[in-house]
Amino acid sequence: MQHTPKKVYLIHGWAANRHVFDDLIPRLSDEWDIQALNLPGHGDAPFHGRFDVAAAADAFAAQITEPAYLLGWSLGGLVSLYMAARHPEKVRGLCLTASFARFQAAPDYPEGLKNPALAKMIELFEQDYHKYMKQFLQLQFLYAKDQHSVLEKVLPDIVKHGAPSALQAALDAVAEADARAFLPHINMPSLLIFGAKDSITPPRMGEYLHRHLPHSRLHIIEKAAHAPFLTQAAEFAQILTDFVERPESAST
Repeated sequence: MQHTPKKVYLIHGWAANRHVFDDLIPRLSDEWDIQALNLPGHGDAPFHGRFDVAAAADAFAAQITEPAYLLGWSLGGLVSLYMAARHPEKVRGLCLTASFARFQAAPDYPEGLKNPALAKMIELFEQDYHKYMKQFLQLQFLYAKDQHSVLEKVLPDIVKHGAPSALQAALDAVAEADARAFLPHINMPSLLIFGAKDSITPPRMGEYLHRHLPHSRLHIIEKAAHAPFLTQAAEFAQILTDFVERPESAST
């Protein structure tokens, strides 16, 4: 009987591109069929003036020919949530890392950020994308300084396309999007991986997701910040592998 490889799609976060996963992919099973995707207006992906989270989810879902596992980082996790809600037949399992159902705080959502500072980064990225993307990623390595070689490995391919054309539009979409109503209806196994040192998507956002996703498991990596798949790559890869190979173990 022919073995069908598990399909795994990786979706990056705001201001990055698919090359941010270049160090993670070799750490995952060579029996998986892995594809890293570019969000609209990021990397070499086209952009048509408006970043629509639902439209991005629909476009990615159209590329999936059979049920697959999704790994979404930050904004990529939000898009993954929309995919799971709008196209559940395409998603076998959902992994969200450093992500959110809603980014900004609201009266009924204290888990969000009250004064997100990401808007300040747009001018810096447009001014010198290489310099400020490097600084941004270096901040994630403050508690994993032995991993700086990983940054030097992935940075050249991340920055080679220049600043994403969708920086402002994607940030506007983050401010407007709210997936909280979807969560109770997402019934596939879900894995949540957050960094204890993350100030962009603090662990409380993961705890909120865990409380409202019916079949979820939450991992907090103590020395990780906003990019645990880079800074604690070996640990992250093992957690993800365990989930993809045994998704039924995810539970409340």
